[in-house]
Amino acid sequence: MVIAIVGLLISMLIPALGGAHSISKTTLCLNYQRQLALAGAAYHNDNAKNPPAFTSDFTPWDDESILWQYLDQRAAAMVCPEHIHLEYSATGYNYNTSFLGDEGYVTGIVVKGVEPSSCSHPSHCAMFGDSSKNKFMRAPVMDAEFDPYTDPYTRCAGMQSYRHANTTVIAWLDGHVSRVSSRFNTCNDDEDAGFLSEDNSAYDPRTLLLQ
Repeated sequence: MVIAIVGLLISMLIPALGGAHSISKTTLCLNYQRQLALAGAAYHNDNAKNPPAFTSDFTPWDDESILWQYLDQRAAAMVCPEHIHLEYSATGYNYNTSFLGDEGYVTGIVVKGVEPSSCSHPSHCAMFGDSSKNKFMRAPVMDAEFDPYTDPYTRCAGMQSYRHANTTVIAWLDGHVSRVSSRFNTCNDDEDAGFLSEDNSAYDPRTLLLQ
Protein backbone atom coordinates (compact mmCIF):
# COMPACT_ATOMS: atom_id res chain seq x y z
CA MET A 1 0.00 0.00 0.00
CA VAL A 2 2.82 2.39 0.95
CA ILE A 3 4.71 1.57 -2.25
CA ALA A 4 1.57 2.24 -4.31
CA ILE A 5 1.06 5.64 -2.64
CA VAL A 6 4.72 6.58 -3.16
CA GLY A 7 4.47 5.56 -6.81
CA LEU A 8 1.35 7.69 -7.23
CA LEU A 9 3.02 10.70 -5.65
CA ILE A 10 6.08 10.31 -7.88
CA SER A 11 3.90 10.07 -11.00
CA MET A 12 2.23 13.35 -9.98
CA LEU A 13 5.53 15.05 -9.17
CA ILE A 14 7.43 14.28 -12.39
CA PRO A 15 5.24 16.48 -14.71
CA ALA A 16 5.45 19.31 -12.19
CA LEU A 17 9.24 19.08 -12.12
CA GLY A 18 9.33 19.05 -15.91
CA GLY A 19 7.14 22.14 -16.02
CA ALA A 20 9.33 23.94 -13.49
CA HIS A 21 12.43 23.09 -15.53
CA SER A 22 10.81 24.54 -18.65
CA ILE A 23 9.87 27.73 -16.77
CA SER A 24 13.43 28.13 -15.53
CA LYS A 25 14.75 27.92 -19.10
CA THR A 26 12.30 30.58 -20.22
CA THR A 27 13.28 32.77 -17.29
CA LEU A 28 16.93 32.53 -18.33
CA CYS A 29 16.00 33.51 -21.87
CA LEU A 30 14.01 36.49 -20.61
CA ASN A 31 17.00 37.59 -18.54
CA TYR A 32 19.51 37.22 -21.38
CA GLN A 33 17.38 39.21 -23.78
CA ARG A 34 16.83 41.91 -21.15
CA GLN A 35 20.62 42.22 -20.91
CA LEU A 36 20.87 42.49 -24.71
CA ALA A 37 18.24 45.24 -24.70
CA LEU A 38 20.19 47.16 -22.05
CA ALA A 39 23.39 46.70 -24.06
CA GLY A 40 21.59 48.00 -27.15
CA ALA A 41 20.46 51.07 -25.20
CA ALA A 42 24.01 51.67 -23.95
CA TYR A 43 25.35 51.40 -27.51
CA HIS A 44 22.72 53.88 -28.65
CA ASN A 45 23.68 56.33 -25.90
CA ASP A 46 27.37 56.16 -26.81
CA ASN A 47 26.96 56.29 -30.59
CA ALA A 48 23.66 58.12 -31.14
CA LYS A 49 22.43 55.22 -33.25
CA ASN A 50 21.27 51.65 -32.84
CA PRO A 51 23.81 48.81 -33.05
CA PRO A 52 24.63 47.87 -36.65
CA ALA A 53 23.68 44.46 -37.97
CA PHE A 54 27.01 44.45 -39.81
CA THR A 55 29.98 46.75 -39.39
CA SER A 56 31.91 48.03 -42.40
CA ASP A 57 34.17 44.98 -42.24
CA PHE A 58 31.11 42.67 -42.12
CA THR A 59 31.44 41.89 -38.43
CA PRO A 60 27.94 40.78 -37.32
CA TRP A 61 26.04 42.25 -34.39
CA ASP A 62 26.63 39.22 -32.13
CA ASP A 63 30.39 39.55 -32.34
CA GLU A 64 31.73 40.33 -28.87
CA SER A 65 33.36 43.54 -30.15
CA ILE A 66 29.98 45.25 -30.57
CA LEU A 67 27.42 44.69 -27.79
CA TRP A 68 29.37 42.53 -25.39
CA GLN A 69 31.50 45.47 -24.29
CA TYR A 70 28.43 46.46 -22.27
CA LEU A 71 27.81 43.01 -20.80
CA ASP A 72 29.38 41.16 -17.88
CA GLN A 73 29.05 37.72 -19.47
CA ARG A 74 30.64 36.25 -22.57
CA ALA A 75 28.40 35.35 -25.50
CA ALA A 76 28.90 31.64 -24.83
CA ALA A 77 27.30 32.09 -21.40
CA MET A 78 24.16 33.74 -22.82
CA VAL A 79 22.87 31.03 -25.13
CA CYS A 80 19.13 30.37 -25.00
CA PRO A 81 18.70 26.99 -23.20
CA GLU A 82 16.16 25.88 -25.81
CA HIS A 83 18.28 26.85 -28.83
CA ILE A 84 19.26 23.97 -31.12
CA HIS A 85 20.29 25.62 -34.42
CA LEU A 86 23.83 26.61 -33.46
CA GLU A 87 24.89 26.65 -37.10
CA TYR A 88 22.68 29.71 -37.67
CA SER A 89 23.14 31.66 -34.45
CA ALA A 90 25.67 31.16 -31.67
CA THR A 91 23.36 32.58 -29.00
CA GLY A 92 19.95 31.61 -30.36
CA TYR A 93 18.84 35.22 -30.69
CA ASN A 94 18.26 37.45 -33.67
CA TYR A 95 18.28 41.22 -34.08
CA ASN A 96 15.89 43.46 -36.00
CA THR A 97 17.86 44.32 -39.13
CA SER A 98 14.89 45.43 -41.22
CA PHE A 99 14.41 48.69 -39.32
CA LEU A 100 16.98 49.11 -36.53
CA GLY A 101 20.51 48.12 -37.49
CA ASP A 102 22.16 48.99 -40.79
CA GLU A 103 22.75 45.80 -42.75
CA GLY A 104 25.13 45.57 -45.68
CA TYR A 105 24.85 42.84 -48.31
CA VAL A 106 27.60 41.43 -50.54
CA THR A 107 25.61 42.82 -53.48
CA GLY A 108 26.45 46.32 -52.28
CA ILE A 109 22.92 47.11 -51.09
CA VAL A 110 22.77 48.58 -47.59
CA VAL A 111 19.53 48.45 -45.63
CA LYS A 112 19.60 51.57 -43.48
CA GLY A 113 18.00 51.49 -40.08
CA VAL A 114 15.33 53.98 -39.07
CA GLU A 115 16.74 57.11 -37.47
CA PRO A 116 16.30 56.94 -33.67
CA SER A 117 14.49 60.28 -33.77
CA SER A 118 11.80 58.65 -35.96
CA CYS A 119 11.08 55.85 -33.47
CA SER A 120 7.70 56.94 -32.18
CA HIS A 121 6.56 53.51 -30.88
CA PRO A 122 9.58 51.78 -29.28
CA SER A 123 7.42 49.69 -26.93
CA HIS A 124 5.83 47.97 -29.95
CA CYS A 125 9.02 47.42 -31.96
CA ALA A 126 10.92 44.14 -31.60
CA MET A 127 14.66 44.55 -31.08
CA PHE A 128 15.89 41.06 -30.13
CA GLY A 129 14.12 37.71 -30.12
CA ASP A 130 14.40 33.93 -30.20
CA SER A 131 15.85 33.15 -33.60
CA SER A 132 14.53 30.40 -35.81
CA LYS A 133 17.33 29.80 -38.31
CA ASN A 134 18.82 33.25 -38.73
CA LYS A 135 20.68 35.65 -36.44
CA PHE A 136 19.06 38.53 -38.35
CA MET A 137 15.42 39.26 -37.50
CA ARG A 138 13.52 40.44 -40.53
CA ALA A 139 10.06 41.86 -41.06
CA PRO A 140 7.68 39.73 -43.16
CA VAL A 141 7.29 42.17 -46.06
CA MET A 142 10.31 43.54 -47.88
CA ASP A 143 9.78 47.25 -48.49
CA ALA A 144 10.65 48.37 -52.01
CA GLU A 145 12.36 51.50 -50.69
CA PHE A 146 15.04 49.27 -49.15
CA ASP A 147 15.65 47.26 -52.31
CA PRO A 148 15.39 49.14 -55.61
CA TYR A 149 15.72 45.95 -57.65
CA THR A 150 12.51 44.26 -56.54
CA ASP A 151 8.89 44.95 -55.79
CA PRO A 152 7.66 44.28 -52.25
CA TYR A 153 7.55 40.57 -51.50
CA THR A 154 6.97 38.30 -48.54
CA ARG A 155 10.04 36.98 -46.76
CA CYS A 156 10.65 33.52 -45.41
CA ALA A 157 13.93 34.08 -43.55
CA GLY A 158 14.43 35.85 -40.24
CA MET A 159 11.39 34.45 -38.40
CA GLN A 160 11.12 33.86 -34.65
CA SER A 161 11.23 30.48 -32.94
CA TYR A 162 8.26 29.70 -30.67
CA ARG A 163 10.22 27.28 -28.52
CA HIS A 164 9.03 28.30 -25.05
CA ALA A 165 5.75 26.39 -24.71
CA ASN A 166 4.54 27.76 -28.06
CA THR A 167 5.63 31.29 -27.20
CA THR A 168 8.64 33.33 -28.25
CA VAL A 169 10.60 35.73 -26.07
CA ILE A 170 11.02 39.25 -27.45
CA ALA A 171 13.07 42.20 -26.18
CA TRP A 172 11.40 45.40 -27.33
CA LEU A 173 13.10 48.64 -28.32
CA ASP A 174 12.03 50.42 -25.13
CA GLY A 175 13.83 47.77 -23.03
CA HIS A 176 10.96 45.63 -21.77
CA VAL A 177 10.91 41.89 -22.45
CA SER A 178 7.87 39.65 -22.87
CA ARG A 179 6.60 36.35 -24.24
CA VAL A 180 4.50 36.47 -27.41
CA SER A 181 2.09 33.73 -28.48
CA SER A 182 0.64 35.27 -31.67
CA ARG A 183 2.33 33.81 -34.74
CA PHE A 184 2.07 34.47 -38.46
CA ASN A 185 3.76 32.00 -40.78
CA THR A 186 3.41 32.51 -44.51
CA CYS A 187 6.30 30.25 -45.48
CA ASN A 188 5.67 26.99 -43.60
CA ASP A 189 9.34 25.98 -43.81
CA ASP A 190 9.48 25.58 -40.02
CA GLU A 191 6.31 24.69 -38.15
CA ASP A 192 7.71 26.08 -34.89
CA ALA A 193 8.61 29.46 -36.42
CA GLY A 194 6.69 32.52 -37.47
CA PHE A 195 6.53 36.31 -37.68
CA LEU A 196 5.26 38.54 -34.88
CA SER A 197 2.78 40.30 -37.14
CA GLU A 198 1.25 39.75 -40.55
CA ASP A 199 2.65 43.07 -41.75
CA ASN A 200 5.70 45.00 -40.57
CA SER A 201 3.99 46.71 -37.63
CA ALA A 202 5.80 44.67 -34.95
CA TYR A 203 9.18 45.55 -36.47
CA ASP A 204 8.86 49.16 -37.62
CA PRO A 205 9.22 51.63 -34.70
CA ARG A 206 7.31 54.23 -36.70
CA THR A 207 4.18 52.08 -36.84
CA LEU A 208 1.90 51.37 -33.89
CA LEU A 209 0.91 47.73 -33.45
CA LEU A 210 -2.76 47.62 -32.49
CA GLN A 211 -3.83 44.57 -30.46
